[in-house]
Amino acid sequence: MKKIVSTLLAAAMICGLAACGTTSDPGTSGSNSTSQSDTAQELRITIGTAGTSGALYPMGVAMAETITKHVDGISATGESTAASVENLRSLHEGKMAMGISMSEICAYAYHGIGDYEGNAYTDIRAMFSTINNYLQVFTLKDSGITSIEDLAGKTVSMGSAGSGGEMAARALLGVYGLDYTSVNAQFMGESDGATALKDGKIDAMIATHPLNSAALTELTTSCDAVLLSIDDDAFYEAYPAYVRYTVPAGTYPNNDTDVVVPQNSVVMCTSLNSGLTDDDVYEITKAIWENRDEWASSAKSVENEAVWDSVLNNIDLPLHPGAIRYLEEKGLTIPDSLKG
Repeated sequence: MKKIVSTLLAAAMICGLAACGTTSDPGTSGSNSTSQSDTAQELRITIGTAGTSGALYPMGVAMAETITKHVDGISATGESTAASVENLRSLHEGKMAMGISMSEICAYAYHGIGDYEGNAYTDIRAMFSTINNYLQVFTLKDSGITSIEDLAGKTVSMGSAGSGGEMAARALLGVYGLDYTSVNAQFMGESDGATALKDGKIDAMIATHPLNSAALTELTTSCDAVLLSIDDDAFYEAYPAYVRYTVPAGTYPNNDTDVVVPQNSVVMCTSLNSGLTDDDVYEITKAIWENRDEWASSAKSVENEAVWDSVLNNIDLPLHPGAIRYLEEKGLTIPDSLKG
């Protein structure tokens, strides 16, 4: 009997202790709840860049480090991608917070032009322009090719399939009356295209890269590669996102005359689907431009071209409200056309 009574008393004590554990103490329980809810969750974001052979990947990685260092609650990572088209798709689908794009490609996406007809990415927003980009066509000095028209019947690298570079290359051919039925199109990134041209496996390559990018420097220092001129008014009238740029003689080895090529800008974009608030974009934009010294040395073109005076260059889609807030705070006048 005593054993039974002892067992019952023990059970009662256990139940009593359990009850004490579920009774909230306003002093302690409330304090713990507030602490957990007030603790900001770190937001991890990705910045889409481009292939690792150019300036855009190291620039994006360095910008990500600056964001992580200076924006409380946000940790950023720069990621190598297929550049413009892939980045815009990821932004549109909410899979990426920030990403670079050539200025004309993000404009086409937003306005539903060209490959985006009927499928406009109206959620895309610009943050600021970075480096310049150049549409360049290389061939070998002894190829007999001296103009874009001469590419008819030739084997030409168009850039990676489905990339912004390929889209630009198609646009260029179209202005000169060429298409994939009149050239033997090959789809390679700039590094592979440069190697193929050097090895004589293709006749020409079309590249959308900064001047003297790693791939183009390797190409022009290892063989007699020359740059073709793109000076037809029809191209610039059809694609006003580009402006004429004169590449000075001597920019590349074996290129001893000035050559005109199309220039545009590389724009850092985000999206209304990115998960970033207006305040987030404001703080990110502020951190990047107030700590430019931390990322500007990532590449020579970044040091020379990604400067404050060019932050609005060649943008033809609305800016994100968070970016507008910072840019106006710093004294820039934002055109109505960029306010969306």
